[in-house]
Amino acid sequence: MRLLRFIAALSFLGFAGCESLPESLASTVPPKVQVVDGKLEQVYFAAQQTFKRLDFILTRSTMGSVEAASAIHTSETFGDSKQLVARVSIHEAEPGKSEVELWVTEEASSRSVGGTRRQPLRENGFFAHYFATLQQVLQEQGVVKSADKN
Repeated sequence: MRLLRFIAALSFLGFAGCESLPESLASTVPPKVQVVDGKLEQVYFAAQQTFKRLDFILTRSTMGSVEAASAIHTSETFGDSKQLVARVSIHEAEPGKSEVELWVTEEASSRSVGGTRRQPLRENGFFAHYFATLQQVLQEQGVVKSADKN
């Protein structure tokens, strides 16, 4: 009977470590990609400005790569919190255009479950919102020509 309890406890501990599994899957979740008008440097600065407009805090930034995190949203009632962490990688696509890759991870912690999990998101409204805001920032900076100007 003790052996059976010991095996059950080991199994539980083995499965308890599975919450880090989605983080290892982050490399298997492909980014959302969009090609935008603008040179690498212009798009890089616009990407930073886009995160700031969306109330994200820049956590890491080097030419061609930006990482940012949203505010932490908490629920006192349920004892949990959630945060989005986004990463952008920018590459030259062709002359005057850049390819923007966007990955988004949701980080959640819960007192009731007891732990933190990271889950890369395949689909989320944030992707479209980010790219639309990026286009707007590029337009405002004069990188993208307005369709009205012919």
